[in-house]
Amino acid sequence: MPQTDLNPEFSVNNTRAFPSLTQPKIVGSFSVDADRRYIPTGDNLKYLALPKPGPTGRIHLDLNEGFEVRQPKPASAKDEQIDHLLRFIVDNLNRGLRERDPEADRTLGTDFVCFRGLLRMVMCTPYERRTGWIILATRYRGTIYLCAKDTPEKIREEASQTEQQKRFCYYGFKFEQHVLSDEPDQKLDTTAPVIESEEFCAMFSATLEGNRVLYGAEMDGVFRTDPLDKRHLMDAALLNRLEFVEVKVKRRESNQRQVDNFYRFKTRNWWCQSFLVNIGRIFVGLRDDRGVVDEIREMGLKELDRDSRQYWSASVCMAFCSQFLAMVKDTMAGVDCKGTVYRFEYDANRCRNVTYQVFEGPNEESFLPGWYCSEVK
Repeated sequence: MPQTDLNPEFSVNNTRAFPSLTQPKIVGSFSVDADRRYIPTGDNLKYLALPKPGPTGRIHLDLNEGFEVRQPKPASAKDEQIDHLLRFIVDNLNRGLRERDPEADRTLGTDFVCFRGLLRMVMCTPYERRTGWIILATRYRGTIYLCAKDTPEKIREEASQTEQQKRFCYYGFKFEQHVLSDEPDQKLDTTAPVIESEEFCAMFSATLEGNRVLYGAEMDGVFRTDPLDKRHLMDAALLNRLEFVEVKVKRRESNQRQVDNFYRFKTRNWWCQSFLVNIGRIFVGLRDDRGVVDEIREMGLKELDRDSRQYWSASVCMAFCSQFLAMVKDTMAGVDCKGTVYRFEYDANRCRNVTYQVFEGPNEESFLPGWYCSEVK
């Protein structure tokens, strides 16, 4: 398998300046319903609705409630790949996504299309010593489409999840139900089953070291006291005026080792995830070992960066992401075929460099559907 010159460990040991990055701008939005169907509106946008403390000054949110009757995301969601992003692109080809220059060698006005989660995963790679990844890439009409694929290790881990591990994952969804509402000042019904499939996604565009990236990101909610017309959340100007927030839940630390682990592992993911979508505030529910949240703490993105610098560097994360995109672009130079897939792989336990394989013609790694290729042709 060919090996690239991209070595995550080398990136950590060689400090780089923060790469050139334009401020990410929202270009549109869409929703996903309980049946994982694409909806071209902002139906699932949520509002931050923090619970009021009781007489003791504390809150009591039991994140275990409703675990047995939850509606988890179906296994078929794995087969979606990047289809929802492609639906959005087709719906918005005439709203500024198509390349304006008729002489350009690309149909869309962007170099890469992917999900934010893929970018976050790549950004965290220089500090990742346990978990690898697989990224599929296809270049079609000048744009490179990136799609993450589960590694064999991840598939095995998910298949062998214990009930306790599933419960920990559920805590995040249940906490969202306690702090996010469909409308401002709405009384929350936390007895209803949690539907894990529903999403509100915003589409962002940013240019990283000369490469323009179009990426979708699931957004938790907005900080706002007056309602929005969710049918009109395709208005990019309106979307960019909103203050989006992230909500998280974590175990309250009881010793220094747990604090160190939080800043070494958790904050890196949180910062990368929020930075890519202009989120400045994260609202964190602190839970005990029983799964009960008694305090919600606001954490600023700048605070996360400052307090985590002895464990990881934001510059290293962002620089490695830029290097990865540049490497993919160089490796795929001269290739423009919907049937050709490059499979890039990082194995945290063995080879420290990023490797790749090439699959030509119709193959098991293909992920660009025919309906999409026909629409953007």
